[in-house]
Amino acid sequence: MYFQKLGQGPAIIILHGLYGSSDNWITIARKLAPNYTIYLVDQRNHGRSPHSSEHTYEAMACDLDEFMIEENIEKAYIIGHSMGGKTAMLFSALHPNKILGLIVVDIYPGDYAALPEFSPHIIAHLKIATSMLSVNLNNFNKRSEIENELAKTINDINVRQFIMKNLFRKPDNTFAWRLNVPAISKAFPAIMGSIPLEGTQLSTFPVLFMRGEHSDYICPEQIAMIKKYYPEALIKTISDAGHWIHADNPEQFIEVLNKFLQCQN
Repeated sequence: MYFQKLGQGPAIIILHGLYGSSDNWITIARKLAPNYTIYLVDQRNHGRSPHSSEHTYEAMACDLDEFMIEENIEKAYIIGHSMGGKTAMLFSALHPNKILGLIVVDIYPGDYAALPEFSPHIIAHLKIATSMLSVNLNNFNKRSEIENELAKTINDINVRQFIMKNLFRKPDNTFAWRLNVPAISKAFPAIMGSIPLEGTQLSTFPVLFMRGEHSDYICPEQIAMIKKYYPEALIKTISDAGHWIHADNPEQFIEVLNKFLQCQN
């Protein structure tokens, strides 16, 4: 897997969310780097990591295990946002001896696809994938032209700009997506589904969940499930933040994260 490394000290591995990449977390990484060795990882089918037809949490947890072996990381704090949070939860359940601490950002371990009230999440993600697949990149010469085309189906300018970060020019000067959009779109049931935590050992390491004040990815009903699997977990709400907590309120995000990390040292 492609990764960026900076800093020195105990290892922290950061896993981005759906449609994201390691670049999304570079600002947070720089704030942590004075005291920790930060590994910003591109998960499969994202960023500069290899593409695969398989996109499951089991596969991504296996990728993370192989990464830690290759980089000689015996133990690490794992930070996972959204899709990355589910990867982190499953990995920590499979390899609790490799976890210094688990930090899950605005996601819970359950099945969003099975809950009618979460259908807007499914619709939004499907809409993004459909929009990207519908754009014939060979027909455009400028990034602005592609963004204008996406604007026809993706109204939110912040979402469009987030997606546009995945656009790059190939050596022949044509455009391409770094995302493996076909594989990701086919994997939506798995991405939005629950992760298998039943019967796993989850109480051997400290756990922090952070949720955005204006996000509905962790509602009060889901906190009961979080406590079922992680009874000792801290659950903190970041004010003035939506799903992308680390971008919406980075100051409070870092404050809460540092306090949690310092308690473990």
